[in-house]
Amino acid sequence: MDKRKVLVVDDEAIFRRGLRHLIGISGTNWEVSGEAKDGLEALDEIERSMPDLVITDIRMPRLDGIGLQEKIRERYPEIRCFVLSGYNDFRYAQSSLRYGARDYLLKPIDKAELYRVLGQVDDELRQKELLRQADDALAGPASSPSASAAERERLLDGLVRGELPHARRGELRRAGIEFERGLYCLVAELDKESIERSRYESQEAELFSLYIRQFLEEALSGLRPGFVFRRGGSVVALLDAEVSAESREEIAGLARHLAAKIRREADLTITIGIGGGVHGLEEASKSYGEAKIALLYRLTSGGNRVLLYEDPPRQETASAKTPLTNRVYLEQALLEGEGDGLGERVRADIEQLCGSGASPGMIHEQVCRMLLEAYGLAADRGVQEEWPEGRDIGGALQGALAISSRTELAAYCADLLLSLQRLIRSGDDGGSLHAVDKVVRHIEEHYAEPITLGSMAERVYLNASYLSSLFKARLGRSFVEILTEVRVREASKRLLHTDDKIASIAYETGFSNIRHFNRVFKAETGRTPKEFRETLRPDRTNA
Repeated sequence: MDKRKVLVVDDEAIFRRGLRHLIGISGTNWEVSGEAKDGLEALDEIERSMPDLVITDIRMPRLDGIGLQEKIRERYPEIRCFVLSGYNDFRYAQSSLRYGARDYLLKPIDKAELYRVLGQVDDELRQKELLRQADDALAGPASSPSASAAERERLLDGLVRGELPHARRGELRRAGIEFERGLYCLVAELDKESIERSRYESQEAELFSLYIRQFLEEALSGLRPGFVFRRGGSVVALLDAEVSAESREEIAGLARHLAAKIRREADLTITIGIGGGVHGLEEASKSYGEAKIALLYRLTSGGNRVLLYEDPPRQETASAKTPLTNRVYLEQALLEGEGDGLGERVRADIEQLCGSGASPGMIHEQVCRMLLEAYGLAADRGVQEEWPEGRDIGGALQGALAISSRTELAAYCADLLLSLQRLIRSGDDGGSLHAVDKVVRHIEEHYAEPITLGSMAERVYLNASYLSSLFKARLGRSFVEILTEVRVREASKRLLHTDDKIASIAYETGFSNIRHFNRVFKAETGRTPKEFRETLRPDRTNA
């Protein structure tokens, strides 16, 4: 079997050589077909070798990794991309995910993680090949005699991507792909919440899209000329119809009829996005893009609907956000919530965000911010290698950006944060002890020793300013106030129950000198240490 090809793109030769070596000794079904030191060189190399996968750095001269991914998405959408990124490149990595990156790898590269993603892409490509064979079998004798089902689907896919050079118009005609009056694009997606989880997990997700495709093909047969094909997890229909308000309403009514019928017959629901009508093949991608945008509004309106491109509200709500993007709030939710309680809290916050009037883009941005904050907490706790489970943070962000169902997005976020909670708690001594509780316990046991906010922050793997904000949020008081309270309390006990000299008591309770002790003690109790002892122990009047 021929090996799959990977192109390595990085402006540092040492990284390119290192990746080539790691892939060469991996024992996987991959080989490095070429290298490039920037995005422009990479485009030339892609044209020459047509790799299955591109692994690219983000920061490069001439054409950076984000620009390269955008070009790859436009010209070679079947090529997978992975991004090399440093921890501080999260903002760039998030942009790259929006331009089609499948995932990203943190530098320095972990060999096991590299082999995991290579195996993952190999599995995906193998599954896609099997599904293409299944599509060919489904198409059967209905195929045009001059084009296979796979070839026709490739042409349709290129059509909705906007890749239609005039030289290929003849290929479309030979494949029978023509629209005499105009064109409307419909994109249908399964509402996963309409299916019992066990039913969905027991079957390959792709089987549901195959079923929806077959259902739409049969239902549309004889009603509307057009084509139905699968693209990712979606089913796309391109319908031949005049561009008019009447056609638009007729197609919307047909879509509602199809959605109702599939619900009755298959006990599942779908949401359909409909793009505007266009007059020529070269505008098919415009209608497709509008259908995808309309479908995103499932986040705000819920599933089991037909959404037309013009229908969704377009205003941005700048103030709409989830409190889960606040790191203190998020940590409190993780460390104080209990199992189902945390899940319910996260789902409620995401549902509230989706119902706030924010656009889908803003909702996705807020969710990505939340996941990046969660990853920061995982790093603080030393569990970032284990979370998210089965993938890295790039995969988690990609998964969120692909969701257009509010229920599914809420469940997705809840599952991720619950898994992080389990990891954090399994690593804590004594169960779910909060970082603030750990610091307070240490103060109570070691108040006589030098204690600073910085030293305590290091002890619980947080930065000092963040730990300070946690004290305020959890206890309503500052770190210094708690430390002072404990020391004054212990000093008070010694003043009342021992005959130790005041200077000794000051030293033994963590105060560096008697003058500082006198000032702090009086500020806390209203009396100097000597006055406190004389008032409450009249038998003991000397210092």
